[in-house]
Amino acid sequence: MAGTDHAMIEIDRISGRVSAHRVRDYAAIAMLNAYGAVSKRFMQRGLYKACRLVGSSIWTGRTAVIRLGPDANVTFPAHDPYWNRMLLQSYDHEPEMAWFLKSLAGINYGFVDCGANIGYCSVFVASGSCGGAKPVLAIEASAPTFAVLEANSAAHASKITTFHRAILDRSGVEVRLNEAVHEARGISVEPNDRAGEVVLSITVDDLVEGRGWTDMPLVVKLDVEGVEREALVGMERTLANDALVIYEDHGSDATHALTQHMLQDRQLDVHLLLDHGSLQITNCLELDRHKLDRTKGYNLVAVRPNSHWLAVLPT
Repeated sequence: MAGTDHAMIEIDRISGRVSAHRVRDYAAIAMLNAYGAVSKRFMQRGLYKACRLVGSSIWTGRTAVIRLGPDANVTFPAHDPYWNRMLLQSYDHEPEMAWFLKSLAGINYGFVDCGANIGYCSVFVASGSCGGAKPVLAIEASAPTFAVLEANSAAHASKITTFHRAILDRSGVEVRLNEAVHEARGISVEPNDRAGEVVLSITVDDLVEGRGWTDMPLVVKLDVEGVEREALVGMERTLANDALVIYEDHGSDATHALTQHMLQDRQLDVHLLLDHGSLQITNCLELDRHKLDRTKGYNLVAVRPNSHWLAVLPT
């Protein structure tokens, strides 16, 4: 396994092998695994809360490591229930995203990870064993989360460039982050909003042009918690250059507002990512048959009509 620190809890997602220092760690993981397996029949409801309870009870101050491949490790605070679910063999984090990114491993492209969080997707794409060792721009607004992103990116310093910025429709604007948990943290540009961490904004277009990536095929992941439309305004030139956009349509949104915007306002082709392929969506009502879990985000891709990316979308 990757680490030697006895305070660490580790799992190899390929073999399923777990390594921990204390018996109660193994017992907790076994208990959570059992609940995760049983709860699959009702969309693993309650698993997040169970992982949060265990994390806050016995894993505060501990570190967890997930091995995604021989050259792909992601480390995070073990008490974090969003990520510590991945210590369980019964939980699979966004298998459709892993399938899609693996399917692109043989293609030349640059990855722009907007809302990179701790760097799960960035490390996946930058690693040779998982994503084909692609160059990555990883952008994260929260300073504490950015610190974890930087640590996880260090092993891939030749591939991943990190930015402590908030993605928006214009660059150089001071925005404030709300105080929600990291996976749901949004930003505010209201001048009277005095709560939360202050961070500077940047557009995707400015990032891409600043790195000299304008002529490179691009995949842009947008996970920017409520400012996706603003982010799209800030990447008009990138879209015009035929970038593929991965975005999330949350199960709690029965109107499918972002997909509606992609289809009707922007006239883009949209595909829902499945565990082993994708499905073209031509009408938002089609999503009603797939968005069955109100607690889950559903990953879709959007491309220009007649895009070269359509030839490589898995079906």
